[in-house]
Amino acid sequence: MTDKSRVIALIAAAAGLLLIVGSMTVFSACRPKDDGTWMNCHNAQIDVALAGAGLTALFVIAAFVRNRSVRVICFAAALVLSAVAFLIPGTLVHMCFLDHMRCQAVLKPFTKGMTGITALLALWGIFSTVSKKQEDEQETD
Repeated sequence: MTDKSRVIALIAAAAGLLLIVGSMTVFSACRPKDDGTWMNCHNAQIDVALAGAGLTALFVIAAFVRNRSVRVICFAAALVLSAVAFLIPGTLVHMCFLDHMRCQAVLKPFTKGMTGITALLALWGIFSTVSKKQEDEQETD
């Protein structure tokens, strides 16, 4: 039994995984300094990856839970976490001031784009779950 909100949740979970993998590999922040220490942008990278892990977990739970209320709660929590993750690079975690640095030019746009996608998928999941519930209630009347 697969419904639209379950498929949306699985696609969103894949987007959360992409956020983790992308932020730690291809779209990672700046390299370590010459003395081996890390800049603040590395903290932003780690925080984005952790937010991606949280998003993935919430979407997987939403995909496999049968209770629609719990599914809506998971989607709503994922929406909030997407908004927080959107704010991580540059707002919640200060990064380099130069626009040509890797954290500003690569990590920040990738994070903004992926968290925007996960937020839209979370909204779509909420509306899909709620509209399915309303359709089921109308059929029983």
